[in-house]
Parts: sequence; C-alpha cells; structure tokens
Amino acid sequence: MGTGLFYTGAQGHIEYTDEGFAGSYSDIDMRTSGQFYIWGDFKSNIEYLPKLRLQYLKINTQGDSKLHLETDTSDFPPEFQLAIALFNDKEWPSGLSHNIYDLYLYYEFFEHKTYPSIGIGGGLKSFDYTYNAELILPLHIGDRGGKSIPMLFLTTRYEVPAAQLGFEVENEVYIFGDSRLYDVRAKMDLLFQVDHNTKLGLEMGYRESYYDLRGSDVETFKANMSYRGIYVGVMGTFN
Repeated sequence: MGTGLFYTGAQGHIEYTDEGFAGSYSDIDMRTSGQFYIWGDFKSNIEYLPKLRLQYLKINTQGDSKLHLETDTSDFPPEFQLAIALFNDKEWPSGLSHNIYDLYLYYEFFEHKTYPSIGIGGGLKSFDYTYNAELILPLHIGDRGGKSIPMLFLTTRYEVPAAQLGFEVENEVYIFGDSRLYDVRAKMDLLFQVDHNTKLGLEMGYRESYYDLRGSDVETFKANMSYRGIYVGVMGTFN
C-alpha cells in the first residue's frame, strides 16, 4: 500500500452545455499543486486468483470559462437582453474537481524472479466530477456527475533484493469507445525491513494522465484534460 502527494500541473479544455441554453468553454491552467493519492495491492493466498489493485486520486483545478448563450434572444425583453450581455462571451472564474477511483484485477507473471515481472488485467476507472463557473453572485452554472469506463491495465516491476530497491511502470489505457484515456506511472521505491512480515519505505515517481471524454461516452459534459508531474509518498508491504 502507498499514499502521498501528486505534484501536478493541469492543462485542458472543458465544454459544457445545459440543454442547449448555455455553452461553457473553460480553459484550465493550474499551477503545480499537491493532489492526494492512495493505492493498495491485494493478493489472495488462494492459487490462481488474480491480484486486486485499488487506487484513488483527488484532483482540483481552476481556470477561466467563456460562456455563450446559444438560444436566440431577439424576442426577449430589452432588460433581459441587457442582463444576458453582462455574462455572454465573457470569461468567468471556474473550477473542476474530480475524484478518480480505479479497480483492477490482474495476473502477475514471473513474480520474485531475477527478471522483471509482468502484470496484465483490466477493470474500471470511475470519475466523480464537479464543474462550476461563477457568474455574477449568486448566479452560477455547472454540472455534477460521474462515469465509469473500462480500462486495460498493464504493469511491470523489477526488484533488487540486496538493496531492497524496486522499479515499476504501470499503464492504464482505454481502447473501447470514442473517448481517449491513459494513465502512465513510472516509479522507484526503497523499502526497509521492519520485521519478518513488514517492510516500510518511500516511493517517488513520475505520472502523466490524459482524459479526452467525448462522443457517445459522455453527453452534456466533455473534458480534454492532461495532468503531469512527480509524486512522492510512503509505502509498505504486509504479509
């Protein structure tokens, strides 16, 4: 198991429509910030059962949204048109936050060998997102929802027993629908023997995630976001 902070910068574009009434086009550019993550790898003592990987990542971003009213306003009262002009095609502070949950089952081959192990499996990546654009207080628009998407999970790991040093690369890829998603992590960890059943140590790596949610996979909310940066945390193994 491991937990720590993902020091990421975020860039991207959001397109949100509210039943054809308003279009929100948000450009997100977040400076480096620490985002919380936690993961756990679980193995059963029963032979032939796959391993279970659980992961969680919390992401908060901020940017500016350009809003555009898509409805024809020529027949609206003048005072209403004036109110619309206050926010139409203007930029407004906005935010996007999401909880990302991963659940994967995978088989690992060549474990505890003198060469790298290889893990292959699949599972679900679930998004729980909140998007909000602040207009003239207390007026705001936004969306809240969630989506679960099947992912292919690949991992490889090599350990140097004499140094208690490990190197690991993981990749999650979505290849089934209109969206494009991948999440790549490469890390190094150093563990110290605490007792016969427990090792504790540190992990440090680089992570790059890309989410292009579009087409039939989503409806009113579309996002094209990328996150990249280093992550640092603590980890342990328990037998």
